[in-house]
Amino acid sequence: MYPNQLLLETLEAKNVEYEQMLPALQEIDLLVSGGYKLKNSIRHFIHQRPGEDNEIYETRLKKFTYLNILSANINEQASKLANAPMTIEGLDTNPKFWSAFREDTDLAGRSEKNLISLIFRELLKFKKIYVHVDKNKSDIIPINKLQEEALGLRPYIVTYSPLQVINWSESKGKLNWLKIRQISEDNSNPIAAPRKVCTWTIIDANYIAKYSAFVELDGKGNITKVGNELINNETTISLSAPPIEHGFGTVPVFKIELPDQLWVADQAASKALEHLRTDCAKYDLLTMAYFQRTFKRIQTPDSDLEQTYTNEEPIPTGLAHVIELEKFEWSEPHGYMIEHMAKSLEAIETQVRDLIAAGGVSSSNAALSQSGISKQMDFVKQEAMLKSYGELITDFYQDLLQLVAKAAGLDGSKISVTGLNSFENDSLDSMLAKLDSVSKLNIETLKANLPPSALKVVYEQMVSLLAGSLSASQKEQVNKEIELLLTSIKTLDTSLV
Repeated sequence: MYPNQLLLETLEAKNVEYEQMLPALQEIDLLVSGGYKLKNSIRHFIHQRPGEDNEIYETRLKKFTYLNILSANINEQASKLANAPMTIEGLDTNPKFWSAFREDTDLAGRSEKNLISLIFRELLKFKKIYVHVDKNKSDIIPINKLQEEALGLRPYIVTYSPLQVINWSESKGKLNWLKIRQISEDNSNPIAAPRKVCTWTIIDANYIAKYSAFVELDGKGNITKVGNELINNETTISLSAPPIEHGFGTVPVFKIELPDQLWVADQAASKALEHLRTDCAKYDLLTMAYFQRTFKRIQTPDSDLEQTYTNEEPIPTGLAHVIELEKFEWSEPHGYMIEHMAKSLEAIETQVRDLIAAGGVSSSNAALSQSGISKQMDFVKQEAMLKSYGELITDFYQDLLQLVAKAAGLDGSKISVTGLNSFENDSLDSMLAKLDSVSKLNIETLKANLPPSALKVVYEQMVSLLAGSLSASQKEQVNKEIELLLTSIKTLDTSLV
C-alpha cells in the first residue's frame, strides 16, 4: 500500500485545522513551558516600539522576566485530578499483566497515575491529545501467550501532542488515519556533530508506515535541506522500514478532546501574555536611571532676525524620550506607575487562577482564615469543572484499556473505569460535621413528607455525596443496603401497628 518513496511535499501536507490552530498552540506551549524555551523566543512576545532604537530594544529584551502563572495553575489542577480516586474493574482475567502495565505504561517506568496526569495537563494546554496503543516488535514470533510474556512483548502507551499530528481523517469522531511528524537528533556518532532527523509516521486501520530523513530546518521549523541537498518539488523521502501490519483491525490511536468551554488555556493564555508584558515593563522601569530628564533647547538668532534652533537631534540620555520644558532639571518621580503596575500584575494573577480553577483556588490571607465549610463553598465551581474533566477521562481511559486488552489477547468487555469525581476538598472538621448532621437525621419525618420512591432516591443521593467516589459495584451494593434499610423500617412500622 505504501510506496518505498514519497514526495516531501506529500509528507508535509497539513490539515487545514492544524494550520489554523498551530500559531495559538505554539504560543500556549511557550507560555506554559517558560524558562529558556520562552526566553529564546521572547521577540515573539515583546515587540520593538515605534521609533525605538535597536540598542535600547536589545537592552530591554535582556531585562526579560516571567512568572509562569499559567503553568503553575495548570499543574495545580492536574495534581488535584490525579489525586482523586479512580476505580478499575474487570482486570481479574490476568492480574499479573495488568499490574505490570499499570506500573509501567510506556516501558520506561511511567505509572498509570502519571499517564492520567499527562493526558489531563495536555488537554488543559492544547484541548486534545492523541494516545496510541503500540506493541513491541520481535524477530522471534511467539507461539503462545507464555512465550510472548517471556519475550517481554506487551502493549504500551505512546502519546502525541497536537503539535505533532499534522494531518488526519476522521468520521463520526473516530480516526480513519493520522500522520505524525517528529523531529529528533541523531547522536550515534561520537566524533560527528548531531544531525536532525525528521520522521513521518502514518497509522491507518491496518498498517504503520514510517518515512525518515536527515534534514536541516529554518528558524520556523520548516525543512530547507534533505541530507545535503536543497529541497525542491521533486525531493523524495524513503521508508525507514517496511510497513508493519499492527493487527488491530482499527486505528490503534484514540483522540480525546475537550469541548470549547472547558479548554481553559485558550482563555488564560492572553492574560498570561498580558502579565508577561506588564512584568517586563515594570522591571524595565525599575532598572532604568530613576530620574526624569527635561531640557530647554538652545536658541540662536540669525541674519534673518528670526528664531532658529540648533541641536535638533535628541539628547543621548539612554531613554527613548525626554520632556522639553522651559528649564533643565533632574528630578526623581514619585513611582505611582510602579505601584499601579504591581496592582495590575496581582489582578492578572487572580484572573488567570479564576479562569483555570473557576474561582476555586485562593492564596489570600482571607482564604486561609476561612472555615472548612466556607472553603468548601468556594470549591463548588472548581469541583464541577473537575468532575466534567474526570467524566471525560474515565470514559476515554476505559476505551483505552479495552484496546490494551485486545492487544494483549485478553477479554476487555468487562473493564469498567469510574471515579475522578471526589477531590478531597473536605477537611476533617467539615466531614465530622456532616456525619453529626446525618446521625441526627429523622427518617420518620422524611417518610411522613416524601413518597417511598422519592425517599429512596433522596437517601441514595445523600449517601453518594457523603461517601464520594464509588465504583459501579460499590454503588450497586450500597443501593441494595439502602433498600434493605428502608424495607426494615417499613416492616418495623407495620409490626408496631
